[in-house]
Order: sequence, then structure tokens, then C-alpha cells
Amino acid sequence: MGHPVPGMLPVRIADIRPGQMVSGTFVIAAPEVRTSRAGDPYLRVTLRDQERDSIDALFFSVPPELAAAVDAGQTYTVEGRAEEFRGRVNVKLARMERSEVQWDATALLPQSECDPSALRAAIDGAAESIRSAPVQAVVKAVLAQPVVAERLMTWPAAKGRHHAWVGGLAEHMVEMLQLADRVAETFPDLDRDLVVAGVILHDLGKVVELDVTSEFSYTAAGNLEGHMVHGAQLLDAAVAKVKCDAETAMLLRHLVLSHQGTREFAAVVEPMIPEAIALHFIDQLSSQVRPALEDVNAARGRGISGAAVRGATTLRQLYVRAAQDATGDPR
Repeated sequence: MGHPVPGMLPVRIADIRPGQMVSGTFVIAAPEVRTSRAGDPYLRVTLRDQERDSIDALFFSVPPELAAAVDAGQTYTVEGRAEEFRGRVNVKLARMERSEVQWDATALLPQSECDPSALRAAIDGAAESIRSAPVQAVVKAVLAQPVVAERLMTWPAAKGRHHAWVGGLAEHMVEMLQLADRVAETFPDLDRDLVVAGVILHDLGKVVELDVTSEFSYTAAGNLEGHMVHGAQLLDAAVAKVKCDAETAMLLRHLVLSHQGTREFAAVVEPMIPEAIALHFIDQLSSQVRPALEDVNAARGRGISGAAVRGATTLRQLYVRAAQDATGDPR
């Protein structure tokens, strides 16, 4: 590829602004050949830098041999121009060349900013706080299963959208545990043990549904069965091990199978006990508010203030207010 053309500047993804000429080396994620409205093939990829930031990139009129060669996890040096489309910044590529030095793509996956030991302590403490002996026994037995114990602290909560980073599953769980305590205080008639157990159990099937390599992806079982099926399987194995009573097992299984809220959004059944309704909305608070905050903060990082943007992860319009200090005054 040679030297960057005049006006090109090697940049960090966090510094890219619309209209800027971009030249740099990045790991490729999610490569996909698509077809434009005119019927021409183009390459869509995600670029990730060594600070674990990412940005979408499009290569129109891509040479067929290049499109066929690009694979997830490879490192490429690229040149292009940053543009903004529907409130999102992307890079329109003009050149791509596979780099001689290949980076460790797995090490560059986005990471949770939370202390893993603190997250684990919060999860274990919540399990210990369950007063019902059979419920606590089942929860601990699920957490002790090898696939859960090995992956819980390093798995994402999703392929994209919310908590899609290494450690995201544990972070999502702890956010929900904090919310669950406030909900249980507000509604003392709720069975707190069931709500806390539901929070811990509801998404554990994602350690089977998702895979972590050079990117986050669905396993074959994840595509064909889904995390609620896997979660119910993990739960059933634990129930058999601790010989839990049938009603408790049924209630715990209902929490896992109904936490998506409606059949339209893949719930096996809709919530039929107050604790399952609470679990669903606690899940929604964490999974919807967190990405909205991420999108707004990302927009502020690009210098946007007092404008609406299309959130990259929420996929909805968000108004970006000026950042405020601790007193509530604009910074």
C-alpha cells in the first residue's frame, strides 16, 4: 500500500470525525459482502483498534478477490474517508491491505471496565443472601457447573446491543442485582429470593449460546436453540443434583423461560407470577438504559451536543444533552 497519501492521518477510532481522511491499521470483525440498491456488491466490516474501540466501514466497488480474502480476526491497513450517515460515523474505504504483523484479535475485544473480583463477589454475595434453602442450593449448583464457572466472568451478555464486551454478562447481572434490591424494598410482598435467583439464572444460557474468539458470535446451538433453552438445561441439571422440590423447580424454570416478557420477543411463556414480571422489567432497565448511556457518551465524545443522533447500539433516536457536572450545571 505504501505511504498514506497527503492529508491522511493515522488516527485512533475515538478521534475519527466526519470528513476526516483516515489511514491506519485495524483488526477486522464481522466482514460481510452485501449488495447495494444498484445491485453492486460491497464489503461491510467493523474496524477495531488497539484501544478496543470500533467503527463500521464500507468498501464499495470492492475487488472480488479482496472481498473473498478478508476474514474476521485478520489485521488490515486501510485508507478511506469518515462520513456520517443517520447520526452514525463510518468509514468509506478506498484501499485495504493485509498487514504483515497480525494482532491478537481476541485481546482487542471490548472489555468491561468493572473489577472482575468485585463483580464475582457481588454475585456470590447475592447467592448467599437467598434465605430459601432449596432456591439457594439450586442457584449455587448452577453457578458451580463447569461451563458456567469457567465462562461467567469473561463472557458477553450479547453479541451486540447491550453489555457486548468481555465480562459483560457478569456486569449485566450485577446491575440487575442492584436494581432487584431496590424493587424488593419497594414491593415487600415480592418473594425476594425468587427475584434474586431469577436475576442470577436468567441469562446463564448465554455461556452456551455465544462464543468468544476474534469476535462475539453465536454457536450452532445458540442459533438453533437459544439461551433460554440452554438456561433451562443448566437449571434442570442443578435441580436433579440437589433434589429440589417440584414446585420450586417449576417457579425457577418459569423465571428463565419468561424473562423476555412476550412471545414476540422470544419468551417461551409470558410472565405469570409477580416475581417474573419484576425480573423482566429489571432486565429491560439494564439492557436498555446501559446502551443508551453508551450511545450518548459516544456522541459526546464526537463533540455532539444539543442534537438528536441515531444510537449505534440502541438503534433508536437519542437526544444528546450537554454533559453536566456534579452540581447539574453544563460542563
